[in-house]
Amino acid sequence: MSLLIVFVLVLAVSGCGNSTDDGSAWTPAETYLPRMTVNTTGAKEVTSKDVYLTGAYKMTDLEGEALHEGSLEIKGRGNSTWLMPKKPYRLKLTDSTALMGMPGNRHWVLLANYLDKTLLRNDVAFKLGRMLGMEYTTRSVFVELYMNGDYRGVYQLTEHIRIGKNRVNIPELKVTDTAESLISGGYLIEVDERRGEDFCFDSTKTAMVFCLSHPETLLEAGWEPHREYIVDYIRQTDEAIFGDSFTDPSTGYAAHIDVDSAIEYYLINELLRNPDANLRLSTFLFKKREGKLTFGPIWDFDIAIGNCMFNSAYKTEGWHIRKAPWFSRMFEDPAFEQKARTRWARMKTEGMLAGLYDYIDTRAADLDKAQVNNFEKWPILSTYLWPNRVVTGSYKGEIDAMKEWLTSRIAWMDDQLSD
Repeated sequence: MSLLIVFVLVLAVSGCGNSTDDGSAWTPAETYLPRMTVNTTGAKEVTSKDVYLTGAYKMTDLEGEALHEGSLEIKGRGNSTWLMPKKPYRLKLTDSTALMGMPGNRHWVLLANYLDKTLLRNDVAFKLGRMLGMEYTTRSVFVELYMNGDYRGVYQLTEHIRIGKNRVNIPELKVTDTAESLISGGYLIEVDERRGEDFCFDSTKTAMVFCLSHPETLLEAGWEPHREYIVDYIRQTDEAIFGDSFTDPSTGYAAHIDVDSAIEYYLINELLRNPDANLRLSTFLFKKREGKLTFGPIWDFDIAIGNCMFNSAYKTEGWHIRKAPWFSRMFEDPAFEQKARTRWARMKTEGMLAGLYDYIDTRAADLDKAQVNNFEKWPILSTYLWPNRVVTGSYKGEIDAMKEWLTSRIAWMDDQLSD
């Protein structure tokens, strides 16, 4: 055995690693992911979802060469995920930066994916969104995060959903945009029964709750016309969906909703059986100027793809999203049903469904070294975490279980949607 091999083994056993000039302590295991270091001012711990801390960040490659660096603000994010030991974060960079080749912006998210032991479910869903050609799907890269010298694990650095040229590409409304040609857009909406924004309102026909992510100023003076416009537009949409002439392309739901986007949103979330996407939570919509209500971008898949035991989400048979109020009604229209079948057929003939397996295998291989670090930091592979469906005891076992579930789900969906 060579002296070099002996030295490497001693490092691995002792847990020692290299210390970088920015204070992060590298783990000894080999990794293929970029490292992101965040140091908060005074090394304060991020403990709030409301209050930003100031600090600095640096992204480096495997040789320690800087890829990006600058100052930022950071706070917590998420709902149930914020209660997990491995925390997710919101980042606001001082300067707009094109991180890891993604279009430049100041606003980013670090997804922890703690409940998803494959670390891949959000990434797989985003890939499917791009395959289907959704108007906008968030871009992301995996990084290993170090904060104030402490290794935090594998994170998914993701674009924050917001209005922008390279994100949700709709106009940013101004308070002076009250003319008929301007007030119709743009609005970024989240269906969220938790009422997580300042301005939320109830559907007139269903239990759906609509919250305005943008504009965030709708409760301020001067924004009354915009508030009244979007509330009335959703009311009209409700009435069109549940009206007697709901199948009429000129006066029914299709006059108010971008049908292609609804089909794309439906197929992704139905196939992956996303527990949160049945028009209760984490459903984004945007209203274009002088345009229709559009579904997307997709979001929040960490307990999808067979990773959840409640609401029958673990089952590979049966409809889930189709039971949601707007979708159950639209599927009463034979034209909508046929559009879903046609789009499913294209997914098969264009190799999207088969391609998911290659994508999963490639991404799992990309994470093969870094996931070792992650699960040394968070030793949960043999631990049951609610609401997980299985505990396999290994990273490969988690990947295999996800693919097996997906195979069964695709087979059932194909049996239902094939002509």
